[in-house]
Amino acid sequence: MSGFCDLTLARTAAGSGPEADAAGRELTGRHLDAALAYAARCTATPQGAALLASTANRTAVRDFLGNGSETAWRPHVLAAVLRTAAEWSRDNRQERLSAELLEWLTGPDATLGQEDEQSLLLMAFHQLPVRLRVGLWHTAVEQDGPETVARHLGAEPIVVQGWTPAVEEKFRNTFIAVLDEYAAPACRPFTRILVTASEANHRRAAVTSVSSGLDEHLAECFDCSDALRDLSQLRERNFGPLLAETLIPWGGFRYFSDRSAQASRARTLRQPAPGPVPEPGHGTRPSRGVLLTGRLRTVRNNPVALGALSAGAALIVLGAWLAVPGTEETGEQVAARPQFSDRRYSGTDGPAASTPGPSPETKRDKTPIRKDPPREKPPGPKPSPRPSQSPPPVRTLAVPGADLRWDFDDGRGRVGGTPGGRFVGDARSSGQREGSMEFGGTGYVQSDGPVIDTARNFTVSAWVRLTSKSTFQTVAGQDGTNVSGFFLQYSADDDRWRLAMGHADSVDEDECDALSLAPPAVGRWQLLTAVFDADDDELLLYVDGSLQEMDEHSPAWSAGGPFSVGRGKWEGAPSDRFRGGIDDVRVYDRALAAWEVAALAKARPNA
Repeated sequence: MSGFCDLTLARTAAGSGPEADAAGRELTGRHLDAALAYAARCTATPQGAALLASTANRTAVRDFLGNGSETAWRPHVLAAVLRTAAEWSRDNRQERLSAELLEWLTGPDATLGQEDEQSLLLMAFHQLPVRLRVGLWHTAVEQDGPETVARHLGAEPIVVQGWTPAVEEKFRNTFIAVLDEYAAPACRPFTRILVTASEANHRRAAVTSVSSGLDEHLAECFDCSDALRDLSQLRERNFGPLLAETLIPWGGFRYFSDRSAQASRARTLRQPAPGPVPEPGHGTRPSRGVLLTGRLRTVRNNPVALGALSAGAALIVLGAWLAVPGTEETGEQVAARPQFSDRRYSGTDGPAASTPGPSPETKRDKTPIRKDPPREKPPGPKPSPRPSQSPPPVRTLAVPGADLRWDFDDGRGRVGGTPGGRFVGDARSSGQREGSMEFGGTGYVQSDGPVIDTARNFTVSAWVRLTSKSTFQTVAGQDGTNVSGFFLQYSADDDRWRLAMGHADSVDEDECDALSLAPPAVGRWQLLTAVFDADDDELLLYVDGSLQEMDEHSPAWSAGGPFSVGRGKWEGAPSDRFRGGIDDVRVYDRALAAWEVAALAKARPNA
């Protein structure tokens, strides 16, 4: 059976007789480590993970042809794990589940097909031929090599070598076709504009030059905002996280991170040879339960360790999985071609900006800035280390190592997190996002001194809820003598989120800036992330984990004053004070990679 593809094995395993058993064992063995690793994420104990994976595997085999369609086996069995866990959450088996998953399953945000039936990405994936779904998943999410992908397809490795770009382009074109076909009536005039915007080098200019009504539409229609974000991610070839989060509604990004780390480890480390097999009658044979428990404990503590198991241990675990007692579970099936609706299109009922009041600040002159060629770097210290592009095997979504972390969960009396800071003016505590701060246009928070060197690599992120668009408003900056070393702010002139850095500590110097693709959503929490990569002279702005725009900027000076939240500095005085909510401010002395920024967007409040 080892020469058959996953699809043939699944068809055979769904039947009966000796061939069905053999096909089931082969299919289970191919996907054992992935299913157990995900089940371990979902459960509180190794025994619970073994039972969950075993039950889900039988459910996946039974339901493979139940809805009249076939699909890629790996995401199918992972979805079966989650559906089985959902069944457990409804009775006394819920005690076997992890507290985090149980909270999600019993909360209002749980989606096991109902909401995902209206996901454009899910629709596009299911419209691909089955073989392309298998290839796309195993190359983008699992990051398998040609030999492994060919094994799942039942083909020769030479067949799949070099085909990834063509498959990815096919998926993107299918996504565009689905967008055209299923867009709500109010969205149809903008679908092709969204595609053009995601493809153009200067995407923001392409959007605004084609339609003056797109800004208002994106501010009100979450579907089109999501579509533009997904199109941009597909253009940047971030297929792995997108597919994992789409087909695995809970823990998809963590699953991708674990698999990415395992693939990276497999490429750099040689697998240890299996130990000698004891002769009959020598030593003590471990019981099946003991060996299974030890394996799953390893999975929970270090998911990438699965690849180091010996062949003999894998066979014993495989037998245990197929033999674990338990009732067969049922679960909802994800529809292959759901209807895209305008359920979230708010039209005139969308959130409106609050009535603007008189601004206490003097609006700066924002004449168009000419993008000059990058200046030569002045002599300075050795560049800081570049971030690793391969995600490590993290256990949480929060990115560790922040030099400053203000979570504002302790009220006005103290800045939650480190290092310390002080409140000035009308900043007050709020219960939103498990503790945040509200700024009314006169208050701010600042540190006792500089936090970062603005001439070197850094990242600043903050959750922000804008309540007024009446004037420029700065979320975060670090003071120089005359101006801030950087501005992470709302630009009233552009009606966009903006990241800007000047060439000198002077209001007369030009600024390099990057703007968001869409206007800010008033009254809605959004994650802003500013990344300055001094090594590559790049200024990058992310919104909700997605890259918006990049500009060239060469480091020329360093702002040596305090780090501030809720204001900037202009003409030597505090300016551009913020109106709205701010939470979970983080500062890193390095340029975070794109996957790390995405992880920040997925982190729970105060995680």
